[in-house]
Amino acid sequence: MNQPNHTLWNISQEIIELENLINRLQDSEDLSEEEKESKINQLFSEWLTADTNFDEKAEKVAHYIKYLEAITEARKAEAKRLRVLASMSEKQGDKLREYLIREMQRVNKTKIEGVSCKLSMRKKQPSICLKVKPEELPDEFKRVKIEANLTEIRKALKSEKDFDWAFLSDDEDYSLTIK
Repeated sequence: MNQPNHTLWNISQEIIELENLINRLQDSEDLSEEEKESKINQLFSEWLTADTNFDEKAEKVAHYIKYLEAITEARKAEAKRLRVLASMSEKQGDKLREYLIREMQRVNKTKIEGVSCKLSMRKKQPSICLKVKPEELPDEFKRVKIEANLTEIRKALKSEKDFDWAFLSDDEDYSLTIK
């Protein structure tokens, strides 16, 4: 069996028009976020059940989802490439800054008044080196971060425990697998 080619060209004009309508609704400044979501859901539902075969339309939407996923992966790869380039530039700038500091120290200069740049060098505060683990510090020198253990709360709620400070939402989330 031949796998369908998931490209923009496989996406019907219908889907493109639907996407344009959805984009217009999302860009609308006259509607609240809840109204936008409601109208988009209504529009999609009407489109999916109108005229033609539901299965055909669902398959077209699945093709479009696969197309969007491919675009997303390509954009993530490009973003990763740009992060690497940015990191390289940052390291290069840091090394040049360190070199310039060393050279200014060598020639005993703390300020340089250039035409387009002004440089000034000052001594930083010394770094703090702890001799013990942070847990062993006196209380006045510690910061405590409190966060909910959602895994344990979920287990307790599922085991029929009732708390006045937490509950399981009634929302039913589903996942959709597209192959």
